[in-house]
Amino acid sequence: MQMKSRYLTSTIKQDALKDKKMAFISGPRQVGKTTLGKQLLESKSNYFSWDQTEFRKTWARFPEKVLEKIENGPVLFDEIHKDRKWKLKIKGIYDTYSDELEFLVTGSSKLDIYRKGSDSLLGRYIPYRLHPFSVSEDQAPPKPTNILKKFKVSYKWKDLMTLGGYPEPLLSGNEKKAQRWSRLRLDRLAYEDTRDIKVLSDLNAFRTLLDLIPEKIGSLFSFNSLKEDVGVAYATVREWVLLSEMLYYGFFVRPYSKGFKRSIKAEPKFYLYDILQIPKFENSKRLENLTALHLIKTCHFWTDTGEGVFELFFVRDKEKKEVDFLITKDKKPWILIESKSKLKDPSSNLLYYSKKLKTSLNFQLIDDKKYDKKHRMQNIRVMGYEKFFSGLV
Repeated sequence: MQMKSRYLTSTIKQDALKDKKMAFISGPRQVGKTTLGKQLLESKSNYFSWDQTEFRKTWARFPEKVLEKIENGPVLFDEIHKDRKWKLKIKGIYDTYSDELEFLVTGSSKLDIYRKGSDSLLGRYIPYRLHPFSVSEDQAPPKPTNILKKFKVSYKWKDLMTLGGYPEPLLSGNEKKAQRWSRLRLDRLAYEDTRDIKVLSDLNAFRTLLDLIPEKIGSLFSFNSLKEDVGVAYATVREWVLLSEMLYYGFFVRPYSKGFKRSIKAEPKFYLYDILQIPKFENSKRLENLTALHLIKTCHFWTDTGEGVFELFFVRDKEKKEVDFLITKDKKPWILIESKSKLKDPSSNLLYYSKKLKTSLNFQLIDDKKYDKKHRMQNIRVMGYEKFFSGLV
């Protein structure tokens, strides 16, 4: 299986670099950030990594000196967020050379963290979040006004279910090697990546927490139940779970409540970026998690590229009527998605919420890639997972 072009490649060229802004590319460990960054370079001489000893030495004392031997095209700084003063240094370089050079900065957790507060780099960069491969991975993803108009299958749904969406295991095509890769990746995330953000008193307990989280997929996420399982205080469990989110281990999907009187004020749900952490026999959980991954990727892409503010929720009320996913567009309910396996008749909950929330688009997804039926009276379309996601990002 060969790698397709990443969906952010053209966007970064035509958006950030064209406007002389720095492109900040963040995302999970081993998702392909460095590979994407290198593909945007015109010269290998313009690549600088925190793992290079000579670069670290020069960067520590004379940051501008690293640019003395560069050639034409963009300059890539890889993982420089590991330097505590990276923001100040990159700001100085950008302010000096922004008219002459184009800059790419790749990294994992801290790039995203630094976006969320007051930011001395404000106005100097555009942030992008790189996700694992999806069914329709393509250099020209559809805009919100153009979904399900063109269908392209770059990676089969069944392969993503078995091998996950990360480049190395997916392209290897070997399930056993994929599982080993997933285990080793999680070890590095737990024991190495955490040090870039916070020193933990008990790394083994943190690792245990990461092993337990996959059991919670698809259910309301309870910090209290994890507290009992891991044997640490509630505040510690909450802090560790939020840390895992910063490290791109997983992401929260929260219940939608705006203007919805009977919604629950309840826990969110939590989904993983690496679905291989969910046992293969838990097929329904993998199915729901992979659906969530595709939807959050779509929301992030449209938001990062200036198409509006797109957010992912689930819907549930006090009577436990639930629909798996709701995408809002600029804070307004837009698309409802129900994740099923075999049920081809529109679900009662989807019918109920589509009327209540007045969503423009409503989909029920089933595990039959050829199935596609529009129920026009109910404004619901029942279709296979693969076809639906071949028309998204």
